[in-house]
Amino acid sequence: LSIGLSAQTYSEGDNLVNIGFGLGATFVTGSSTIPPLSASFEHGFTDKISAGGLIGYSGSKEEFAAFGGTWTYKYSYIIVGARGSYHFFSTDQIDAYGGAFLGYNIGNSKVTYDGTGNNLIQPAAANVGGVAYGLHVGGRYYFSDSFGAFVELGYGISYLTLGVTMKL
Repeated sequence: LSIGLSAQTYSEGDNLVNIGFGLGATFVTGSSTIPPLSASFEHGFTDKISAGGLIGYSGSKEEFAAFGGTWTYKYSYIIVGARGSYHFFSTDQIDAYGGAFLGYNIGNSKVTYDGTGNNLIQPAAANVGGVAYGLHVGGRYYFSDSFGAFVELGYGISYLTLGVTMKL
């Protein structure tokens, strides 16, 4: 009789990299022009706790017809900050976790007018930056010892993020 033990996908000392794209952008005004893209790194400080950083980018625009022309607002969002996760379930192929993010949204906006009408009213560009925060719950499925796919649900750069994950 032999009992096989399987290694866990997450453990202390692991260095994890996620590269993903989001569905349902949270930092968006108007319609999304660039879906949320993100990259994160986390180091395993214990068998349950990992922490690191995240950077993300997305863009959007909105248009208004007024005064014989069209006003176009274009927005870009760069999100940077720290994130941490608690790994509550791990098998030889699955790592389930939940956590939080705290950082800053470096927002930028630009206003343009396309028309022949009276454009004496010049609206100011919108202020779109500030503190960014989020919560996530997710899972990784590993195809090999160091490569897999991940999915995260929550509030961050998007409501749903899908991508690839790697152990370094």
